[in-house]
Amino acid sequence: MSIKEDNVSLMKRVREMCLNGQVAHAELELHSVHRLAGCPGSTKVVLAALLARRGKHEDARAILKDVKPETAAQSDPDQVRLVISLLVTLGEHDRAERLGRALHSAYGHEATRWLREMGVPGAQRLRWSPSLCVDDLSRSLANEPKAIQALVYAQKHQRDLPTIGLLRQAIRRIVPLFENDSRQMSSICRAMAELALLEGDQAQARRWAHRGLEEDPYCATLALLINRLRDEGDTALPPKSVLTCVAEHHPSYPDVQAALIRRESEQGQSESARARLKAWLEREPYSPHALELQQELAA
Repeated sequence: MSIKEDNVSLMKRVREMCLNGQVAHAELELHSVHRLAGCPGSTKVVLAALLARRGKHEDARAILKDVKPETAAQSDPDQVRLVISLLVTLGEHDRAERLGRALHSAYGHEATRWLREMGVPGAQRLRWSPSLCVDDLSRSLANEPKAIQALVYAQKHQRDLPTIGLLRQAIRRIVPLFENDSRQMSSICRAMAELALLEGDQAQARRWAHRGLEEDPYCATLALLINRLRDEGDTALPPKSVLTCVAEHHPSYPDVQAALIRRESEQGQSESARARLKAWLEREPYSPHALELQQELAA
């Protein structure tokens, strides 16, 4: 069993103990592992929180002794927030303020609201507000719109919901600047659709994807994105129509061809799917995508 699986199992046991009033047993379980190499930060946070709940603030601080201003950027944010709370409770306001500034420096807008709401010393002097952060980002993106796709790419590989929300707000603000630039608008719509999908906002993902297709009807990325969305059945451009348009314009795009053939097969249009696959294999008899799809449909 991996360390991650061990920790999940441990946390389930600890949760059950706490729910059953066996908090002391839960602490013992956590004490037995918190010094082990590779112990996840979440385990230490729970142990420290249980100790703090019993008023053992010094002991809780000792569990998280490695959390310092110079290590805040590498620490789990939950650890840092708990240590700040402990320092405030212990009356160590200067240390709490230094660690608060380090948290703000490491996590920016994600940290500042918490620092202010919790009344952490020095938090009111931090120069930040959500609207200012959006303003700054939208100005930067307006000057360098090519950066948008790079930022979206980063979120697709390491999703962070607050950052995605911030990007959606900032990009939406600059849309009017590029409404007469079809190429740039297509790129912006694609970014907005992908960000909405990352947040689970299918309605907005669909809206932006179709808006992007108005600028570039042959965009393979948007066609594939629409194909991934739930088919509501009431759109003017159903997924199959979109895929067909792009597939006929870009016959050499294997992902689009495969998506269209699979959709036709799933919708009971087996003859059309087989004919399309046959034509693809005639064009590219050794295409690994086509050969794999041939086996898939034959199964």
